[in-house]
Amino acid sequence: MFWKESDMRRVIGYVRKHLDSWDDICINDKARLRLSLILFSLAIAIVFLAMAVHTFITVGFLTAASSMLFGSASLFLFLWQFHRKEYCMISAWLLGALSLVMAVYFTISNGLEGPSHIWITLLPIMSTMILPFWHSFIYNGALLALLIWLLKNPQHSHMPEDYGPHMRIIFLLSIMILALCNYTSEYIRRRTQKQLIIMTEKYRDSSLTDPLTGAYNRRALTSHFGGMEEPAHGLSFAMLDLDFFKKVNDTYGHEIGDKLLRHIVAIVKKVIPPGAQLYRWGGEEFLIILKSSSIDILYDVSENIRKVVASTPLPISIQEGKPPELLAATVSIGGTVASRQDNIEQSIGQADEQMYLAKGSGRNKVMISLI
Repeated sequence: MFWKESDMRRVIGYVRKHLDSWDDICINDKARLRLSLILFSLAIAIVFLAMAVHTFITVGFLTAASSMLFGSASLFLFLWQFHRKEYCMISAWLLGALSLVMAVYFTISNGLEGPSHIWITLLPIMSTMILPFWHSFIYNGALLALLIWLLKNPQHSHMPEDYGPHMRIIFLLSIMILALCNYTSEYIRRRTQKQLIIMTEKYRDSSLTDPLTGAYNRRALTSHFGGMEEPAHGLSFAMLDLDFFKKVNDTYGHEIGDKLLRHIVAIVKKVIPPGAQLYRWGGEEFLIILKSSSIDILYDVSENIRKVVASTPLPISIQEGKPPELLAATVSIGGTVASRQDNIEQSIGQADEQMYLAKGSGRNKVMISLI
């Protein structure tokens, strides 16, 4: 047996490696356009190369040259786009331009019958599949201009005598209606795609955030950095713990405790620098990751958080009709700057150890481990 199952798996793996995932194709316009461009160019290459071979055998080389040239160019565009791993506007426009050239060639050589009629009918569909939405308007405008010119100059299109003015108008209107229907379906698809993107983003956000505080959860850490075993070099870690949080729950109730957690998260989000991420790590524990290798920056950010939390009490209402009380809170923070050999998990463990040292030495403190 010449074709083994392992060979089939190898081919399938190779194709998957060079194509976007189905989720990307459904959500990402460029991924969809790239897939359409790949499929169209491959289909066109196969059709015209087969026509070239058939024409070469039955008629001769000179007659088959045009089909061979167009099929070879389409095959080149297929290979180019397939190996790029991203949508290429140049290859899309080249395929579109070659298709217009072939439409002109078929029309001038055979008239608006036979292959030219089929090919021109296919062009509006192809343009909306391989080109961005507004670019396809330009392409179809060029196609309509070409058709109007050919229909007004029958000597260039070799139209038969019975192809009168009314038939020309019907043909032109048919192409315009086909393009309009195609744009309508594309508009509906784009609206559906937008709704799918919104739903996907909502699902992704809800799966990566803590529903109580709005901070990221542990699953988000894996999504952002690829896993706990990934290298942590270039990052700083701070573990924050709310002091005496159990006492707050016991004294005021869990509803006030939840409000305090949201209050702390709001403060931390305002204080941390752009690019830093905040994760809810446990009940009242939060992890902060900074994209920095500076101990000074880590200490300044942590100390600033500690000071702002301590100086910003939470107003709470204990009884109706009485003015709200101010619930003061403090945090203990432990931090570390990852070394070259540390991974995410090790760095978080070191920050956690420093946090417990801060709590053990009196709380409301910042402890940073030295590299």
